[in-house]
Amino acid sequence: MERMEVMMPWPPSTNSIWRNVGKRTLLSKEARVYRNRARGELLAQGAANTKLAGRVAVEVMLYPHNARAFDIDNKLKALLDALTYSRVWLDDGQVDEILVRRAEEHRDGGQALVIIKTMEVGEHGDGSTGDDTECDDDA
Repeated sequence: MERMEVMMPWPPSTNSIWRNVGKRTLLSKEARVYRNRARGELLAQGAANTKLAGRVAVEVMLYPHNARAFDIDNKLKALLDALTYSRVWLDDGQVDEILVRRAEEHRDGGQALVIIKTMEVGEHGDGSTGDDTECDDDA
């Protein structure tokens, strides 16, 4: 199992990463700026262009810049997309598990600590073997 730990800039909310222009939906300027800033930081940490293959598990610790309320799930899209854009992995569709936590500690500007672990074939975080005989997802 491979493990990678990176510190990323505070991600924009999912609510602000898309803009409708006529009939088209485009990445907002804020999202493009974030993606490029994140790539620069991932390059500096030696994580960009790693191109992890296979299934991965991701842990995220969000360190907000202040005590203002935010939805932790709204921070994931920009984070995962920035990791894909920076070629840390081949595609965020490789992510099988995500654990997101809100830190009590505030950091200047806000930050997101991201830990990525490659998973072995058949490995699942719930201890299962991947045998779906007990659970029918279509039910």
